[in-house]
Amino acid sequence: MNVQENQVDPAKLAESARSLPSLPRTTSQIIAIIGDPYSEVSDLIKVIALDPTLTANLLRVANSASYSTARPAASVGDAIVRLGTGTIMAMALSVSAKPQRDVDLSPFGLTAEEFWRHCVASVAAAEELCSRRLAQFGSGFSTAALLHDIGKLILVQHMTPARQEQMAAFRAGHPGHRAIDAERAVLGVDHARAGALVANHWNLPEDIVEAIGNHHSPSQWEKVLWNGVILANQIALENAGHTGFTFGDSEIVADAMLALEVEDGTYQAVVVASRDRYDNLIELFV
Repeated sequence: MNVQENQVDPAKLAESARSLPSLPRTTSQIIAIIGDPYSEVSDLIKVIALDPTLTANLLRVANSASYSTARPAASVGDAIVRLGTGTIMAMALSVSAKPQRDVDLSPFGLTAEEFWRHCVASVAAAEELCSRRLAQFGSGFSTAALLHDIGKLILVQHMTPARQEQMAAFRAGHPGHRAIDAERAVLGVDHARAGALVANHWNLPEDIVEAIGNHHSPSQWEKVLWNGVILANQIALENAGHTGFTFGDSEIVADAMLALEVEDGTYQAVVVASRDRYDNLIELFV
């Protein structure tokens, strides 16, 4: 069978992204407020305070071991100050991003739980990188880290048995290539680009869309958020015990480290510190 003849129709892929439910009203409002340079904290407080579930979750996170101080966070305003807008946006989006338990992600070698754990581990890595003030990542870093692999939830809808066989054959015949190379060769698109379609559907800021769509692409030195997501993804994979990184994987990560001026010792410290952050966050991300 001709591989190109079996590639995913771009129109059908875009349709799959558009078929996802729209974001809850509260989440859309939070994204709009955070993206508005003229908005005020009071605007955010008003929106979040009307959502009791989100309010409770934010207070739980703000008072978790990763963020707690001598004085407990007792209000939405306290939580915003302690967590920052980036974490708040990621928390709001987590309700829509978390896959159902019965989603079959086996074509990517994952269960739904493993997929979500990697997403949260990437948030932990992003927050640790932010805490060290290594760069001006912006308020979208945690969100981009959370959603960087969401395209897998779209691509899996198009994984016919024939396509899965072709991807397995590609990997077997191209040792040393990355898994995403098989997606591109067989499907004509990869999960990163599919994820960008989802981010566009949810009207997320352009820098988040770009970072999601390029987290497996060669680093561009001036793209701070893009490079940050590359590192967050890699750190999450390492903390999950992955070791089979290809030369291509390592080259992209090395370039991102150079672009952000992250030395190896700092990187390794972030890897270790991210584990503690993950242990706290995994129980709190709904």
